[in-house]
Amino acid sequence: MKWQLITQLLLVTGCRRGEIMGLHWSKADFATGQVRIDRQLCYTKKKSVYETDTKTGNTRFVRLPAETLLLMKQFRAEQAALQIANADRWEGGDYVFTQDDGSHMNQSSVTAWLTKFSARHSLPHINPHAFRHSVASVLIANGTDIVTVSKQLGHSRISTTEDVYSHVIEEAKAKASETITVVMLRRKNG
Repeated sequence: MKWQLITQLLLVTGCRRGEIMGLHWSKADFATGQVRIDRQLCYTKKKSVYETDTKTGNTRFVRLPAETLLLMKQFRAEQAALQIANADRWEGGDYVFTQDDGSHMNQSSVTAWLTKFSARHSLPHINPHAFRHSVASVLIANGTDIVTVSKQLGHSRISTTEDVYSHVIEEAKAKASETITVVMLRRKNG
């Protein structure tokens, strides 16, 4: 269930993998259906795994669909049972995603799991960052304004979003132009 939830969060939020791994239960508001993204887990050889601000240092609130909220609740119950089973071996903490002893996970474990999943199912390599690009592309292609997309991704500047997704934006503009043409200029037969 842990990997299902990680994958689903990558798929619906556009968050970076370190932001998903740095997510705390206290930052999940089930009443409003949002998670607060303000931390991430990083790794360096010198520091090992450590928690820090997001890449841009900004805080954002990301709304989750009902299906993801339900899965989070189910996973929280599963994690609570694991905590009880581990008793005094549980290292505690408030992280949503932990190792079996309650300690935080390394963000690279997401990449490793996706690589194994891809191989096991004869799929092309799946990179966690590809989910982020998919979220942005789907939002733009379906008419979401660039400011909203930028905020969803946590970009510090809208120009970053415009630069990275310029090809998708151009496709969306062409689609919009065709829609206007169909509605305003072309007549339907019958």
